Formats: sequence, structure tokens, C-alpha cells
Amino acid sequence: MTTSLLRHKPTLLSRLIRFGVWASLLIVLGGMPATIRAANPNKVPVLLSETTSTRAIAFESVTMRPEPFPVTSTVQFSPDTRTRVAIFAMNLELLAGESASAFSADAEDAARTIYPMKVEYVGQVPGFPGISMIIVRFNDTMGDLGDVLVRLSLHGVASNRVRLAIGHTDPPGGAPFDVGAVPTPAPQTPPPADLLANPNPYTDPAFASGNDGIRFLEQATWGPSDADLNYVRQNGYASWLAQQFSTPPLFAATQSNYPTPDNYPTVSSVGCPTGSLPTCGRDHYTMYPLQIQFFQNALTRPDQLRQRVAFAFHQLIPVSGFDLNNQPAWVAPTLQVFDRNAFGNFRTILMDVTLNAGMGEYLNMRGNTRVNPNENYAREVMQLFSVGVDLLNQDGTPVLDAQGNHVPTYTQADITNFARVFTGWVTAPNKLWVVDGVTGVPNYTDPMVLQNNFNGTYDIGQKTILNGTVLPACTNCTTLANAQTYKNNELNLAIDNLFNHQNTAPYVCTQLIHHLVTSNPSPAYVGRCSAAFNSNRTSPVQMQEVIKAILFDLEARGDSKNSPSYGHLREPLMFATNLLRTFNATSDGNISSNGTRSGLITEMGQNLFNPPTVFSYFPADFILPGTVLFGPEFGILDTSTTYKRANFVNTLFLANSGNGLPASPPDRPTGTQLNYAAYQNLAGNAQQLVDALEARMTHGSMSSTAKTTIVGSVNGIAANDPAGRTRAAIYLIATSSQYQVEK
Repeated sequence: MTTSLLRHKPTLLSRLIRFGVWASLLIVLGGMPATIRAANPNKVPVLLSETTSTRAIAFESVTMRPEPFPVTSTVQFSPDTRTRVAIFAMNLELLAGESASAFSADAEDAARTIYPMKVEYVGQVPGFPGISMIIVRFNDTMGDLGDVLVRLSLHGVASNRVRLAIGHTDPPGGAPFDVGAVPTPAPQTPPPADLLANPNPYTDPAFASGNDGIRFLEQATWGPSDADLNYVRQNGYASWLAQQFSTPPLFAATQSNYPTPDNYPTVSSVGCPTGSLPTCGRDHYTMYPLQIQFFQNALTRPDQLRQRVAFAFHQLIPVSGFDLNNQPAWVAPTLQVFDRNAFGNFRTILMDVTLNAGMGEYLNMRGNTRVNPNENYAREVMQLFSVGVDLLNQDGTPVLDAQGNHVPTYTQADITNFARVFTGWVTAPNKLWVVDGVTGVPNYTDPMVLQNNFNGTYDIGQKTILNGTVLPACTNCTTLANAQTYKNNELNLAIDNLFNHQNTAPYVCTQLIHHLVTSNPSPAYVGRCSAAFNSNRTSPVQMQEVIKAILFDLEARGDSKNSPSYGHLREPLMFATNLLRTFNATSDGNISSNGTRSGLITEMGQNLFNPPTVFSYFPADFILPGTVLFGPEFGILDTSTTYKRANFVNTLFLANSGNGLPASPPDRPTGTQLNYAAYQNLAGNAQQLVDALEARMTHGSMSSTAKTTIVGSVNGIAANDPAGRTRAAIYLIATSSQYQVEK
């Protein structure tokens, strides 16, 4: 592409002079070196148009022909026949090493259909150091569309939109869907070279002074409380992160925010015989105790970042109470693994969950034997927990074969051989229990151990696993001690094989970015996270560097992210906790229950610690209907759950005289109360009230049209009812799509 551009530079020059109205220009064959400066996360790209219209400065990148552009190029250099078009932009700020993979582009036609387009090349225009040429490939589904509006996004920030004609040019007024748009011609004086952004550690509190302070805490906590917001605005993000890394969890013995429940008999009528407390079944045979603990932690505990990262790992590597006898004692140790290692090393997580008794029960590794190997855990530890199904580049894009097809990460033989590795482990010796003649109960607190009888149980033969790694057969497994030493060593080699696989960094990074920041990160963003993962593989605090890479990235930071592909739907738990922490809720912790344990959160589609499948609460690869965009949380959003989300806000702020959730013993002994007095003091002026609430709840991202509508609704409530005005404004903002989709 560069050679083609240089070969036709006089044509390019004439078009830029014509539409840019530059008096004189000096042609050079190379771009001018960029100056390095601190990153500006709020910089907005500008696509260049003609002087008197919003038509793009553009040409077909191969033939140099102007619009209208054919959907199929007349000159082919590869089997791919789709047309590539060069458009031009300024005001770009790239990080060192960033190129086309940092950008996304889309086109909208007159029918409002949006087509994503791949950005294939970005480079400075020779002689115009502040102008970049962007080459985009037409989407396969594009036909003779006529005028479309093209937009470019970089680091989550969208440019203006310029017109392109595909197939034919619409007459003036033929597709007036950019009414109000203004031309964006190149300036009279050629702009200087774009500055090269230098990643900033965000030690300066000024970065948190605006809307990004709230955005940062939405990504890193269960909701931006007043205390956390004040801290980051006074001390900066880096200081807050350092504080989070050093804040201990609630229970020192297990380095976790979850207690270690007592193991109970598998039969509830034995564990809770006639005459037991009425709450016995609730406390020992439902997820109620862990759900209560979760909400108490989320609302009150200071180690917010640990909780967010640990819950992301729970979603990546789930177990479900439904499948674990509904016993909190069988689920809690898995949650402890994620708490304990949220700031540690991912290899430790893989090892600990592999030997976790709850996981052993959930995915059938417990009791797995040589004569009857079960492949369930072997399959899922690769497919979902570590490497994924397709071979990946380090930026998360798929590796393609010569025919353009995805390359599988593993084969059935890999599954079979990993299943052979995972043979011989059983639950640790039973816990003492002496009630009604039962002398012991299964032990799901401690890690699994190798069975004492290894004949027919341990597979000690040679195995070949990922990337052709050979695990040698045991040559001296004639005693139990030797066999157990061999199996432990073999397991370590198998975990190393998964941890060190080329896919693990981009796969894990993509999942964490999805949960913390955005569902559609650019490949460049994923690549920077992968680099942090890989360069810290041997570090005991590997995940701290990965977390910094995710939260400090230029694509994560900034006061406003307006790209249509940026952000993610607030899953029900995040939806609830953000509202509660924003309005300083006090609670006994039972937000998941409405007193009968049918579940307010459950009704919104997320039954805490009871994910319906091994794919967790929602499928990580869910595609928004009618798009090619990932939207995992939308996998549990339908007409019913949309209504339930609005009903949840109504229950908190409008029902019960706006006093939150009432007490309902025994499940909700004190209920949940909210505090919005600071906003109620502004209720005399509807505009001021809505402005203050919108600034805090959507950090300035709500459209002016939506705000105007809400102000009108608030003005319809009597001024002498400040509480009613405040609650109504909160309800209208919280139930809007612009709040529920977190950007």
C-alpha cells in the first residue's frame, strides 16, 4: 500500500491542495519524527472532508479512482476482491508501536444499518506530517449503498463522520441523515506532526479530576463511592492502586473475603434433621451465606479491586452451587482461590482450581481413573479457562491458515491426553461429623489428594499434549510414593504447558478487559495487556502488572468514550452495586433476595454463585444481534429481564416511599437504605438536579436530548416535593440505556 501511495503522490498532492487550500507544500518521502508527550486520553480524531461539504477526501487505494467506489476492486492483488478506500485524518495520537490494529471504522447507510470495516493501514502522508492516510476495507455485506457515513475510532473515541459513495452517489438531499454536520477540511496551514503518546502512569491527580475519575472507579470497584472518588481525585490512580494491592482481605487465614463454611452431609434431611433451626437449610444448603457475604463485601469492604478481579476470574472459571449439592462449603474454597490470587500469578490459579474439590466435583475430575478417564475437566480447562478454541496472535486476533480459516488450538487427542494426566485425585479425608449416626462428611474444604491405591487409578504412560509437548512415562512407579511423585510432577508440567501456551496471555487479557472495561477492545489494547502478562510470567505479582496494563491503558482512560463499539452492558450485579454505592447504601447484605429468596438479582437474570452452565452467567462470545460486536452481558437481557431491571430501580427508589428495601426477617433483618440528601437539596431547580445526577451516574455521557426529556419530567412534579423529584430523576437516569451501558 505504501508503494502505491508513493507512486501516485502527485495525484494525492493535487487532491490535498485542492481541498485543503494550502499555499505551498514540500514533498518528502518519509514521515517526520513525532515528538513524544504525555498521553491525552480525550483527543478526538478528525476525518477530512471537502471544503464545502462533508464528503470525504478519499480515493480507491489501488486504482486511485474517486467516488463512487465499486464494492469490488477492478484491480486485484489477492484473492480478496473487496475494495479498499483511502481516507485522511488528523489529530491522531498513537502510542509507540501502534498502527492499524489500534483503530476501528464503520459506515452507516441511509437505512441506519451499520457496517464495521477493517482498518488495514495507517501512515503519515509524505509531505504532510500532521495528516495520516487510513486505508479501510469494505465489509463483505456491503452492496450498492449509495452515500454512507464513515467514522473512525481510536482508543474508544470516535471521529466526526464523512460521506462516501458506494456504487452510486446520492443526489444532494438524497440521504440527509447527517443534518447539522459541518465540513472538516484540512486547515490553511498544514498541521504539525501528531505527537507520539507516552503511556502515563497517572500519578497526577488531575487525570481523575473530571469524568474519568468516575469511569476509573466503575471499572475497578463495585461502584464509585464518595470516599474512593475523593481519594483518587486527591492522590491519583497509581496511589489508589498501590493502596488496593496492599489492602488485606477480610479473613487472614485463607487470604479471602469469604469464610470457610462447615462441611455438611450430602443429604439435607440428615444435616438439618427435625428440630433444627428454621434457617438451617438456608444457611447450609443454599448459596445464601455466600451471597450475603458477597454484597457485604461489595458495599463495605475497602479491597474493591481485589473483589472485581476475583469475580472476573469466577466468571472465567466458574463452579455452580446448583451442581454442587447447593452447599456453600463446596463453593467457598473456589472463591477463596480467586481472592487469594487476584493480585498473584495466573499459574497458581490454574493449579489451585485444578485441585479444588468443588471443581473436581463440578467437572468430574474427582475420582477420574486410568480405566475410566473423564474428559470433562480436560476439555474445559483448555476451551474456557486458559487457551480457548482458536489459535491466537498476541493481540487476540485469530491465526489463519493459507485458506483464511481459523486454526484450532487443540485436538481431541490433546483432550484425551490431558484427561489421562488428571487421573488419581480424590477428595481429602472426610471431615468429622457425629450426628444421627453419621460419623463423617465429604471434605470439600481442602484440595484434592492422590488416591492411596494407585493400581488402575493413575495413568503413568507417556502423553503428548499442546504444542507437541511430551510427558514421559514413569519408569519407576512400583511404589505408591514413586507413583505419587510422578503424578505430581506430571501435573506441574501439564499446568506449565497451559500457562506458557501462546494463547494464554491474549485469551486471559481479553476476558479481563471484557469484564472490567469494554467488550470490544482493539487488538492493540489486548496486545499491550498480553505483553504485560508475558513479561511477568515468573513474577509472584504477575496480575498486578496485568491489572495496571488494563486500567492505565489509553483505551481505558479518558473523560468521554463515544465510540459505538465501546463499553459494556452493566450485568445485574454491577447494575445493582453501582446504584447502591453511588447513593451510599447501608444494608444487611441481602440484596439478592426479596425475603422469600426468589431473588431480586436473580430476576434480572444473574443468580449469584449459581451460573447455569460452565459458560458462566452469560456466554463470553455472545454477539449483539444484527452486528458483529461482542456483547456478553446482553446474552441475559430480554424483554422480561429488561422489565425486571426497571422494577429493581423502582423497588429501591420509588416503592416503599423511596426508602430502599424494607426489613424482612429472617433473610433481611435490617433491609437496605439509601442516602440521596445531597441531590435532594438541588431539587428546586430541575436542571441543576439532573445535571448533578447525570454527572455522577453517567459521567457526562448522557445525550442532551435525553437530559432535556428528564428535566421536563422532573418539572412535572411539584417543586414542594423535592424527595419525589430526586427519586424520579434517579429512576429515569438509571433505567436509561445510557446508564445501563457503561462507557
